[in-house]
Formats: sequence, structure tokens, C-alpha cells
Amino acid sequence: MKPMPELEIRELPVAELVPYANNAKKHPEKQVAEIAASIAEFGNCDPIGVWRNGQGRAEIVEGHGRVLALKKLGVETAPVIFLDHLSDEQRRAYAHVHNQTTLSSGFDYDALVADMDNLNMDWENFGFEDYLYDPDEAAGVADEEVPETIECRCRPGEVWTLGAHRVMCGSATDESDMRRLAGGGG
Repeated sequence: MKPMPELEIRELPVAELVPYANNAKKHPEKQVAEIAASIAEFGNCDPIGVWRNGQGRAEIVEGHGRVLALKKLGVETAPVIFLDHLSDEQRRAYAHVHNQTTLSSGFDYDALVADMDNLNMDWENFGFEDYLYDPDEAAGVADEEVPETIECRCRPGEVWTLGAHRVMCGSATDESDMRRLAGGGG
């Protein structure tokens, strides 16, 4: 297979895009609202990957969340790229691989926050709540309230049960620590 298949962007009615029945990626309403906010702010800049199924219909390979957001916004057409160079097995696998690779990355927190601080956007609207600084919350703790040193209360080898989880003060590279953590003694 070519690393760069020839892809052509076409416009199709959103109503004609068929969801992949075995799409395992969940799209909660909050995420769909965030995608819709992004599309409303920046436009729909990412074509939906589709594949002609056995009935010749455009079945979504990647972009289910975007299609839901477009429907929420009342958008009638969307740019698509046909992934017909893939076999049925390949397109089914690619749907899962595409979703997983989007989850295998994170942010450089400092770079992200520094840039966000210089951009006038409603970041919460796009799902960035965890990266927002709340000066009112931070103002509640005075510098003198934070001790310079904190006494460690855990000792190597100690194991705690937290609900269905076990937490241990130890080393993941020490076989006896791992046996103790897994409940096999030590």
C-alpha cells in the first residue's frame, strides 16, 4: 500500500453518512458539544473519512463525533475523503487504530497553558477545564499556610486498599514489591 494514497475531498450530505455499526469510540453529549463549539468557532476544517460499504453508501470510518456535532449544528453537508483504497478488514481496523492513536498523546502542560493565557478564547467551551487557572481558588491558600517540609507518612513496603485498588510505597522494578502489591505476600 502507498504511504500517501490519493485522497480527494468531496462534499456529501451529512444525512447520507452512515455510522459504522461497530464504532467503539464513545461520544458523550459533552464532547459532541465541544466539537460543535469548535466547528462553530473555526469552521469544519477536518474531512470525515468514509468508505463505500456493500450497498455503495458512505460509511463513516473516522469522524463519528464530528458528524454528530454537524447534525447538532444543523449543517447539511460535510467534506469527506473516501478511503476506498482500504479493504473491508483494513477500514474496520483503521477505525479503531485512528481512535486509539488520538488517545496516545498528551499536552506539554506549560506550553499549552502559556499559549492559552495569551489567546482570548472561552477554553472551557472546548473542554479545557483542567488547564484553567482560577485565581480565586488559588487566593484561598496563603503562602504561610503551606509548610516548607512535610513528614512522610508512608514507609517502603506498605500497601493500602482503596476501594477495588491497591496502592503501595515501593518500586515497580522490584519483583518482591510487585508480588506484595498483587497480594502474593513478599
